[in-house]
Amino acid sequence: MKKIILFFPLLLLSAFAFAQGFIVNKMTADIFLNAEGYFDVVENYELEFTQAKHGIFRNIVTEYEVANSEGKVEKRKLVIQNIDVVGHPFEVSSKLEQRLNKNIEIKIGDKNKLLTGLQHYEIKYRVYNAYLFDQDLVQFYWNIKPEGWQAIFRKIDLNIHTPEGAILSSENCFVYAGNTGSTSLAENFSYDYSHNTFSAKSPDFFYSAPGQSVTVLVKLPKDLIQETYITTPLWQEYGWVGIIACLLIIFWRVWWKYGKDEKVIATTSYYPPKGIDPAMAGYLINDRDDASDLIAFFPHWASQGYISITEIPKSGIFGKADMKLTKLKNLPLNVPEYESKLFYSLFNIWGNTVLMSSLTNTFYTVMNVLKKNLRQSAQTYYEARSNKIMKITIGVSIALSVILCPVFLFVFGILAAVLVVVTCVFIAIMSFYLQKKNPKGDAVFSELKGFKQFIKMAEVNRIKTLIEQDPNYFEKTMSYALAFGLLDKWAEKFDALNIPPPNWYHSSSGQFLGMTAFSKSFSHSISTAQSSMVSTPSSSSSSGGGSSGGGFGGGGGGSW
Repeated sequence: MKKIILFFPLLLLSAFAFAQGFIVNKMTADIFLNAEGYFDVVENYELEFTQAKHGIFRNIVTEYEVANSEGKVEKRKLVIQNIDVVGHPFEVSSKLEQRLNKNIEIKIGDKNKLLTGLQHYEIKYRVYNAYLFDQDLVQFYWNIKPEGWQAIFRKIDLNIHTPEGAILSSENCFVYAGNTGSTSLAENFSYDYSHNTFSAKSPDFFYSAPGQSVTVLVKLPKDLIQETYITTPLWQEYGWVGIIACLLIIFWRVWWKYGKDEKVIATTSYYPPKGIDPAMAGYLINDRDDASDLIAFFPHWASQGYISITEIPKSGIFGKADMKLTKLKNLPLNVPEYESKLFYSLFNIWGNTVLMSSLTNTFYTVMNVLKKNLRQSAQTYYEARSNKIMKITIGVSIALSVILCPVFLFVFGILAAVLVVVTCVFIAIMSFYLQKKNPKGDAVFSELKGFKQFIKMAEVNRIKTLIEQDPNYFEKTMSYALAFGLLDKWAEKFDALNIPPPNWYHSSSGQFLGMTAFSKSFSHSISTAQSSMVSTPSSSSSSGGGSSGGGFGGGGGGSW
């Protein structure tokens, strides 16, 4: 009875495949990962035309949105070169079609000739910009058989040839098969990891229907693949260049009148301004609500005895370092809202201890709210009129991009349309800098600017005097150095004075020998913590962190 139940879906899929005119009896993909940052793909198809057809076509999606290591979504455009089809005539879609459709089509066959029965096709191409680089890893994430194929695949074999030095195993090589988005590993495949090659073969009685995918994910040490990207060159011609230049000039004049801060002379200062916490200092120094501004509270809290911090080193080749925070006492009631929310969002949910890795793909929503709170609190240091102009400029630039894009596409072509949108987006982003400080903000900024310069330029003898006056000087200032991005340089100055590292930071390796060793360990831990706190979830997750159809190489194919 069970065999009969399984027989009917196969029968229906076979009927669908015959309606499409062909079935792929076997597909073999050989992919050669190159250390210079690209890879070569060789696809072999053994297929059978059940109807008279001229040939097949192969579509490859070239534009994606991916999340980087900081959780920010960025656009990625693949570059496909060296396309060849052995023994068959073929055509490749034009550059304009590729840009409009965001994919490349390889059309194989002769319009004056029809084929039936068994046929063999070998497609070769080279891919750039398709690796995913993380802090310690590079990921090859590719759809061997994407969901868009209009045929049943009865067998799929794949061979991923990696550079010399790669160590391959079930811990870093994964295959996903099934409906697109499925995170289940293809456990019924047979695998081999020898000779720097990861091979996978589908089992007997295998089939992959339209709408289903087979995806491979290989994780390698970052130093095996060079991080290189190929971008499309831009050139300037036609009258649209003048229009874009006018937009930029108009924006510059608006910024000069409403956004340009008054010239502020740095006031030499050995301490941050009173009443300005590290997060606010980080915001005011560059007018941005960076995640690092909020994370600068960690050493600030620790120096005041509210928390302790423990470094947890990475375990294994592919492991990552971690950081643990332990709450020692509650914050006072008079701290700013963004500081209080950060503290109690960490400890009210996870208790008195929290691992930064436990915040991955979950805490980013809290961080977005906190950055908004920080930005709102900072407005007391800015001109209200400048904020109104900022909002108007952002709205106008977005409206212009919507209006000018189709006009430029019709009149000047795709390059002009793309660049005018880029220009409008640039103006919208830069409009956030239309924040002009008021006299109160200028006064605080003058002190911050002087304090930052002192951190960069201070002489050891002057720091020695400050330490004699205040033994806790380093702990009181290091959170501000972190918000300014100068912690390592600041700690180096204390190394020569034999100042012991803070006792609230613990390492599994024992006591640090000096400030330099402490700052390197602490900076690495903070960087890992920040990545966890702002990381956003991908479309799915699994033991390998991937899914069927989740990688690059989307698209498909069919017959014509």
